[in-house]
Amino acid sequence: MIVVDASAFVEFLTDENGLAHAVAEELYRDGEWVCPSHTTIEVASALRGLWLGGRSTKAEFLSRMAALGQLDPDLVAAGPLLPRIVDLAENASPYDAAYVALAEHLRAPLITTDGKLARISGGSADVRVLTA
Repeated sequence: MIVVDASAFVEFLTDENGLAHAVAEELYRDGEWVCPSHTTIEVASALRGLWLGGRSTKAEFLSRMAALGQLDPDLVAAGPLLPRIVDLAENASPYDAAYVALAEHLRAPLITTDGKLARISGGSADVRVLTA
């Protein structure tokens, strides 16, 4: 089981930073993906931002949104994670803290392409930052 953050899914769907292959290896090595419940919407928002920012076409946006709908992570409600999210609030946004809190709770590695998750002070999660 691995916790996967939005940055990893965005990279998997877009290869925006040349890391799609590395993300795919992690995803398919394990196969059991767990995420906070907001992840799908966070990924959709990022894909929309790439399109509206001129970094992808509308056709790419639509194709990626369809692919996002085919991903099937187990989504975990954030409510039970809120006390830990509050603990991490001085050092992380609630979005980022939710990934760390879930990874800690499940004792599962957190897969990300966002280095700031590894630098969250007070977090004890096994954060694996994928880089080129």
